[in-house]
Amino acid sequence: MTSETLSRLTQKITHLLPLALFACALYIVHNEIKVHDLSDILASLHEMPMRTLFAAFLLTVINYLILAGYDWLALRFAGYTKIPLSKMTAAALLGYAISNNTGHAWVAGGSIRYRFYSKWGVPGWDIVKISLFQTITYLLGALSLGLVGSLLLPHYLANAVQEPPAIHWVSLICAASLLVYWAAVLLWRKPLPVKGFELYLPSPRIAVWQTLVSSIDIVLSSLVLWVLLLGKVDVDFGAFVVVFVVAQVVGVISQVPGGIGVFESAFLWLMSDIDVTDQHLTLIGALLLYRVVYYFLPLLLAGAGLLSYEIYSRRELLADSALSRTLSAIVPQLYSLLLLLAGGVLLISGSIPANSEVLDWLSELLPLPVIELSHLTGSLTGLLLLFLARGIRLKIDAAWYGSLFLLGLGIIVSLLKGFDWREALVLLTILMLMLPTRSYFQRRSSLLHMSFSKPWLVTVIMMLAGSVWLGFFAYRDVEYAHELWWQFSYQGDAPRFLRALLLIAVVTVCFGLSRLLSVAPPRLLNKPAAAELDEAQRLLVQCSHTQGFLALLGDKYLFWNTERNAFIMFDVTAQFWIAMGDPIGEQSAFENLLWRFQEQADRYGAKAVFYQVGPELLPYYLDQGLSLFKLGEEARVDLSIFSLQGKQRDAQRSARNKFNKMNYRFEILSGPAVAAVMPRLRQISDAWLSNKNTREKGFSLGFFNEDYLRRTDVAVIKDESGQIRAFANLWQTAKRQELSIDLMRYDPDSPKGIMDFLFAELMLWGKEENYQGFSLGMAPLAGLKRRPLAPLWHKIGTTVFDMGDQFYNFEGLYDYKAKFAPHWQPRYLAAPAGLSVPFILMVITRLISGGWQGIFSK
Repeated sequence: MTSETLSRLTQKITHLLPLALFACALYIVHNEIKVHDLSDILASLHEMPMRTLFAAFLLTVINYLILAGYDWLALRFAGYTKIPLSKMTAAALLGYAISNNTGHAWVAGGSIRYRFYSKWGVPGWDIVKISLFQTITYLLGALSLGLVGSLLLPHYLANAVQEPPAIHWVSLICAASLLVYWAAVLLWRKPLPVKGFELYLPSPRIAVWQTLVSSIDIVLSSLVLWVLLLGKVDVDFGAFVVVFVVAQVVGVISQVPGGIGVFESAFLWLMSDIDVTDQHLTLIGALLLYRVVYYFLPLLLAGAGLLSYEIYSRRELLADSALSRTLSAIVPQLYSLLLLLAGGVLLISGSIPANSEVLDWLSELLPLPVIELSHLTGSLTGLLLLFLARGIRLKIDAAWYGSLFLLGLGIIVSLLKGFDWREALVLLTILMLMLPTRSYFQRRSSLLHMSFSKPWLVTVIMMLAGSVWLGFFAYRDVEYAHELWWQFSYQGDAPRFLRALLLIAVVTVCFGLSRLLSVAPPRLLNKPAAAELDEAQRLLVQCSHTQGFLALLGDKYLFWNTERNAFIMFDVTAQFWIAMGDPIGEQSAFENLLWRFQEQADRYGAKAVFYQVGPELLPYYLDQGLSLFKLGEEARVDLSIFSLQGKQRDAQRSARNKFNKMNYRFEILSGPAVAAVMPRLRQISDAWLSNKNTREKGFSLGFFNEDYLRRTDVAVIKDESGQIRAFANLWQTAKRQELSIDLMRYDPDSPKGIMDFLFAELMLWGKEENYQGFSLGMAPLAGLKRRPLAPLWHKIGTTVFDMGDQFYNFEGLYDYKAKFAPHWQPRYLAAPAGLSVPFILMVITRLISGGWQGIFSK
């Protein structure tokens, strides 16, 4: 089995693992609560005193403030001590409100923090380390509490917890893990190399703080559940904390969004020795309330916080633009979760019996068909909201309008089908939170053609499976009969559930079939033919930058928008779609084009990467959840002030005088003239490659291709006999904003300095032709910071830059371009954050070098 096949198999297992664990969780929950009726469980919820609920909510608020301690500690460990406490706390609260309700909480939390911390000067690599530090901090507290509880209170464990030997195994694992960690902290001071960057272990003092902060966090979060059980369940607090910790860790590891179902099933299984009916009912009700108080309410409050900011920003039009850009990425993620919540509420409501007393009252006001139709509509609305949540995540404008409509419809049918005012209030709150956010959803795209990632589909499947299970559990005492399908009555909850289930199944299957039949699968990629290159050339000559001329090489695929007024040039590998530079064409089309490109890559099971992008579109890449890594700087000469005067131009001036005396001359060849000299150009190119003992490159560098050269003008240097001795093909914009060259070759037998002569003549010619600037291309690794607190990527880059000849003459290339006194503009890699960045850079190097062999040989 190849490594690529193994990698794909691992990815599939990873995607399906949460679904399998959720199915196991449903099975355990079903076995644990099957002795109770749903009506008894709901009654236990209504019996919970308001003061108890208020105490649980107050503890939740305190706990979330303590959660900010993770960020405070991680930032100080990473060396960032000047971020204001208020900003740090706001970022932490918003991050935890979202990440606690999602799977892959470490990734989600890191992504959210990146939006804030990157604006405050914390680079991407350090944010990855901060997120990893926070994860380890949580596990350190969980392991410590699990060990203490299982060792000091064994007699309580035996009385109240299922399978005490399993808990003893937990204590053994906790002890071994803590021993390894503390031994490393106390004895190992060298950095740990992890896929291209170094991790330092914290000091013993920091490790103590890690244990303290995470232990307080876990104890407080357990107190939220404990206060709901206080005096009602016969279990010691020490045993309770051990069970809570084990269930929490299982929920986190499962990667099920918010650990929903998995945490509850693990907790119920470990506490299944409680066989007193009233206590068991209280335990089940407390777990449901804990899910609402500790997870769902903070999510709603986070949305309310963003709503408050929106109201404030409408008053202060000059509000912090950096924060606005940050929110443009966070708002879609947060509101997609809120829509998932809304859809889940409607599906669950359609699966459980309505209040019989309320239905009796409604029967006097509403005809039966209205109630029946409202029930069906409510379930269908819940299903559609699950799908629209994906559109909200992708910032699609139609999804925003559709969500408002469906939320409004959901409010109406919630009142009509059973006057469920609590459900209507939740939907109304989410609707009000969404109203001011129109500006964040500007992307025009078809909802029928939006992509659904595998994790998203798994989430939708889990929510549908959970609501279906709940319905069958609620009506398990109703004996099935074919007549149920067409029984209509005010008290016919079970028939209504069956009809709603059928409607949901039909709509889901029809939607799936429409995706399979009406939307063609991703087409086989084909390199552009001549006609497509002609179309691309008409666009790129209208641009202000010349980098897009690389598309004319024909070695990259072109990804067009629907209107075909913008495209992205890219190449593909098994794991990545790597775009070369920014999009080309109409700038208003870029945002939607970038999202479609990422979605199309996702359909192939790949991730989108953007190489050598400029600073203008960085907010778009950040909005897509990508991290930025500086690759170097592009040199651009201002031709309006260019001259050969001054000491800095000695080399070019001397070369020009020298070759003019030798009767060498500079010419620009176009069209048929280029085709006529093609054999001589190839002869020069072959001799140059042989002399340099190198091979042609590609992707971000031009190579000798006759079709490509015929599409551009060519600057040549001819000797006194008219023989071409050097050439360079030109990239020229129609509006003369920029002039540049790509392929530069010269006859090895030419006099020394011929390329200086070519550059000098080109720039003087460009100035005469009123070009604004001349691009000398990028100097790799130039402009990286050399400060002690610079990110690791900058330290690696500057080291490679300084070592020069041992790798590649980066410093010599920079010095040559610096002779022209250019303006330097940064160029970045926009890629998924994490440990894969070094591998991505190696893959790009392979593309440029034409294979792995080309990396290690010229």
